[in-house]
Amino acid sequence: MIRIGIVDNDPYALSALGDVIERLDTEFTLAWTATLGAVAISRCLNPAKRPDVLLTDMSMGDVPGTEVCRAIRVKTPAVGLVGVTSYAIASFRDEAARCGAQALVGKTDLPGMALAIRNAARGLPTEPAIAGRGSDGEEASGVDDDHPPFLDAASAHTLLEDSAYATRGALSAKERDTLRLYAEGLTTKEIAEHLGVSGATVATFERRALAKLGARSRAHAISICIRRHEI
Repeated sequence: MIRIGIVDNDPYALSALGDVIERLDTEFTLAWTATLGAVAISRCLNPAKRPDVLLTDMSMGDVPGTEVCRAIRVKTPAVGLVGVTSYAIASFRDEAARCGAQALVGKTDLPGMALAIRNAARGLPTEPAIAGRGSDGEEASGVDDDHPPFLDAASAHTLLEDSAYATRGALSAKERDTLRLYAEGLTTKEIAEHLGVSGATVATFERRALAKLGARSRAHAISICIRRHEI
């Protein structure tokens, strides 16, 4: 079964979309609905409430759908993200792709929605068809050198995580050394002695490093640094 969460600030549209979802495919099950983007973000970052796929409206009052996608994707690749809209796809397509969504579909495009959900549940992208025909008569996909592609969830997460890290600032030498020494198995006391500082200062180095990396834990911070060849 594919567990689906839906967020839309219009309660009537939310109810209608919820009714449609479980009829689209026998494998689809509605996990929950929300009218606030902040609630959807919180649930998607909670392993106990996390759906396989989140459908998010693009136009919402508290948090735009693109920012819902970005807030989730920068933290985790575990949720497939599908944007939905009643407006022209082209209005939101590029920003949805940049914010880590796997697809963007019209609310009335039920076959396209079903395909996007199935792909997103596997972390895979689906390119939308944007209105318009090419000179050869084929429908334009809307993707060329001027448009960012929709990425798989893992790649989008890495890209946004790296971008967030760059804006937060690079690790200082002490912060990097602290993570490196923890990775080598040293205790806080041993690291303090090695660096010639107090244990409280080591804890401060670690806390600052985690904040800059956007890491959930010491182990997560170390894994990020190893992947980037920083320690």
